[in-house]
Amino acid sequence: MIVHEDDDAVKKAAEFGLPRNLEGMSVDSLKAYRTALEAEIKNVEGALVHREGAVAGAEALFKI
Repeated sequence: MIVHEDDDAVKKAAEFGLPRNLEGMSVDSLKAYRTALEAEIKNVEGALVHREGAVAGAEALFKI
């Protein structure tokens, strides 16, 4: 069986309840959902920056 990166991304997204079924959502609901997702993306980006900085610091500390 061949596994593609896209397959892995789909499986990982499913762990977070994505993709969400958007059928039946009003325009206002879709806009609110998009706004919430954009805020969550900013939150994730901030967490990544923080963790990547911590990893870089640890690597610098333990390099000989």
